[in-house]
Amino acid sequence: MKKAMLPLLMLLHLVVLLCPFSAPAEEEIFVPLSVGSKGKTVVQVKERLYELGYLKGSQFTQKYTESTAETVRSFQQVNGLPETGETDGQTWALLFSDRALKAPRPTLPPLATPAPLPEPDWPPRDPEGYLAEGAEYFYENDEAGLWIYLGPNLQVTITRREDSAIPLEWFETEIRTRRGETFRAAQTDPERPGKQYQYPYVISRKERFVLSFSDDFFATRMHSGETVGIIIREGQLISDKTNRKNGHHLPNLDIMAQFPDGSLRVFQCSEHTAEELLAMGAVNVFSFGPILLRDGEINDLVYSYYKSIEPRQAFGMIAPGHYFLLSVQGRRSDSKGTTLQRMAEIMKERGVQQALNLDGGNTMALVFRGRMLNKLAVYKKKEFVRTVTSLIGIGRTENQSEE
Repeated sequence: MKKAMLPLLMLLHLVVLLCPFSAPAEEEIFVPLSVGSKGKTVVQVKERLYELGYLKGSQFTQKYTESTAETVRSFQQVNGLPETGETDGQTWALLFSDRALKAPRPTLPPLATPAPLPEPDWPPRDPEGYLAEGAEYFYENDEAGLWIYLGPNLQVTITRREDSAIPLEWFETEIRTRRGETFRAAQTDPERPGKQYQYPYVISRKERFVLSFSDDFFATRMHSGETVGIIIREGQLISDKTNRKNGHHLPNLDIMAQFPDGSLRVFQCSEHTAEELLAMGAVNVFSFGPILLRDGEINDLVYSYYKSIEPRQAFGMIAPGHYFLLSVQGRRSDSKGTTLQRMAEIMKERGVQQALNLDGGNTMALVFRGRMLNKLAVYKKKEFVRTVTSLIGIGRTENQSEE
């Protein structure tokens, strides 16, 4: 027995000699960061503060400055730590944990309560609210600010709202569809994007749209030699060139993809290639941005950037077959315009799950059966709307307004 175990003991001894156990490494000592500190660790701290919304810029130096210390104090205040401005061990541990609280989002004053709207003399409707008899029904009340279209498979309700204290005036358009009724992308010259410009109402009347609105203005970027973004129209790829990284410039070329099942999905500019979107079944892809809402959550970017007061327009989906368009007038004495934060918050309140900011400014147009409902913006003491090369529209009616 002892003789049998001897070779085994010798083998174990040899293994120990060849593979000695290493002693425990000496614990690394954390060196607090403060004004004057430098290095990659400082960049790590800044990048994490940016992720949590305490810093705006995304390009960081390796220097721990007074400004860095002030930002760290803000983080410490929100998270209940001593406001030293130093990144000590306690601050570091919390900063990089799942318990770290994000920077508080700025708040906006509430908007005025809307005035009650008149009740239309409704025609016969089916249980889902669509027209039960006849081809179509219109209701237009400019004074009250209510416009309605009913068809067998399309419902459009446009409501004008205002808050004179700001002052601000905007339109909320709710759209419901069924049985394959869907949005269409119209172009003035599909063979030569950016070559033929027309007023939005001219394009809308030609296409016989019930409702139409300005889109991503992609053809102007194409004609100007700018980065166009991923553009697909009616299943045809027009552009696959987009930004490599998501940013906060305008437009940042985030996209909204429309699918045959009636769903709309938003993606960051470089999240998918054009080929991947086509393979997913995207019929139309609009590129402008930024994303306002994704899966019902507001994009953090709108709380840090896009603070200018402008005419704006955004389009979103509450659910497949149920959509929401927000059109804000601006650059006028009676309506200044608004920020993207306000746009996103209004849309979230209305239940929107996916939403993209579209081209605004003097491009913004809301057209109901061939008539622009939004007032023209004032520029250099003149009212005007920009001509465009494309629109998004839905429905078809021969009853086009000539106003």
